[in-house]
Formats: sequence, C-alpha cells, structure tokens
Amino acid sequence: MKKFTYNGRVRLVLFVFSLIVLSACATSGGVNSSIEKRVDERWNLLFSGDLAGAYEYLSPGYRSSVSSIQYQRAVLLQQVKWTDATYIESDCSEVTCKVKILLGYSVYGAVPGAQEFKGQQTVVESWVLVDDNWYMVPKK
Repeated sequence: MKKFTYNGRVRLVLFVFSLIVLSACATSGGVNSSIEKRVDERWNLLFSGDLAGAYEYLSPGYRSSVSSIQYQRAVLLQQVKWTDATYIESDCSEVTCKVKILLGYSVYGAVPGAQEFKGQQTVVESWVLVDDNWYMVPKK
C-alpha cells in the first residue's frame, strides 16, 4: 500500500477542490442555459401565434387563477404587438430568476398621423422553478 507524502496530499486536496469548483461552474451555467432556453421557447410560441402553448410556460399559480382562454383573449386584445425578443441576461437563485430581455414592439394608432409606431424596450421578467421546470410569473 502506497503512503501519501505531504506533497501528494496537497496535490490530492487541490485536485478535489478543482473538481468541486468546476462542478459548481457547470451547475450555474446549466441554470442560465436552461432559463434562456425556456425564455426563448416561450417567446417563439408567442411570435408563432401559439398562445395556448405559451400559456403552459406561465407559473402554475397564475394558471390556477387565469384560464388559457382568458390569457389568450388578454394577449389578443393588447394594442402592443411584440415583434422580436432578445435574451440579454439572467440573475438566478436556486428557485427564482430575473430575466432581462430586449423586446421589439409595434403599436398601431398610438401616435397621431402615424399608423404604426415601432420601438424597443428592455423588460425584466420573473421566473420561478417548479418541479424542475422554469415558469414565467406574469405581473398582475
């Protein structure tokens, strides 16, 4: 049986520490990539007109108080129409996430003399982790 020298122990401790640090980095990157994927999927469903599909990305608490039909009606009645969404960044804890998105939009009939007004705005969405899935928490 081989005895560890002091130098060997130090190397072993440094190796184990390196593995711990690398696994922590991989985990935090995983959260950011999984939230970015969910955000992109939800916005792609909205742009494609699949409002029922986008509804499934809303938090279970919200869905318990607002039906899919009510949600779809509210989205369709908005004067603002979203044209594009670009994920910027997220600030996540274990179960919550604040996601910053650059939204492009059009508003019809909002400015006198212009049929359409186009703009961009940075928004922050709140997301929550429930049963290993991220869900958007709409503002009321």
